[in-house]
Amino acid sequence: MARDAAGAAAAMSDAFLQGRVAVVTGAAQGIGRAYALGLAGAGAHVVVADLKAEAAEATAAACAALGPASLALTVDVSDRASTLAMAEAVRRRFGCCHVLVNNAAIYEDLQSAPLLEVDIDYWRRVFAVNLEGPLLCAQALAPMMVEAGWGRIVNQSSVGGWMGRGSHYACSKLALSCLTQGLAQQLGRQGVTVNAIAPGTIHTEATMKVVSPELRAQMIARAAVPIEAGPEELVGTLLYLCGDGARFVTGQTIFVDGGAVARL
Repeated sequence: MARDAAGAAAAMSDAFLQGRVAVVTGAAQGIGRAYALGLAGAGAHVVVADLKAEAAEATAAACAALGPASLALTVDVSDRASTLAMAEAVRRRFGCCHVLVNNAAIYEDLQSAPLLEVDIDYWRRVFAVNLEGPLLCAQALAPMMVEAGWGRIVNQSSVGGWMGRGSHYACSKLALSCLTQGLAQQLGRQGVTVNAIAPGTIHTEATMKVVSPELRAQMIARAAVPIEAGPEELVGTLLYLCGDGARFVTGQTIFVDGGAVARL
């Protein structure tokens, strides 16, 4: 059914996610925390899923302070039993899940060893979290979206997939965009869209630990919009993808990188 411009604009009103339930993995800090707060500000009940229980509780409390009820869960996204337990807890508390943001990831050691020398156990761990984790979470939570006839899955990819030159992190993120397309194709007719956000250089506590000031300055200078961006620069794109205004957008990886990839 066609909608006019006013109807499309209404989908982005202050509380356009009122009554929706959103799960954000890796939401205890950094980008995930910003995503959780943005969704709560849009009216969604937010489930903060993270291995860091105390920090997850703090994020959930900050979300609840914005109005909607929230819940903190200790979750290992790479473990099927843990993701299924998460889904059961979400259903028990809220009855449904409408939004899944697969943000949890391993991204230490961005300057990894050459591929012929990489530690294969660490390689597998990165893929278990960065690629299998989003799949396991989707398998656990998407059935509730299908039941509701409405759902949004947003995966956290990275420009590293296009600029990382084959590191374990880069390979996992590029593969995640491929997974995004596959899920989009299989869930679209059930009212569920699946997209990915590929951030550029984002200033967080985690990136401060693994990216030197010199490299960060080089990455910022490479962008068409050379600013030191924080997690808040990503929230608008997330909210757009989670709203009805993006119901015809699926299978996409959207670069929020200040034009870094465009300048390659």
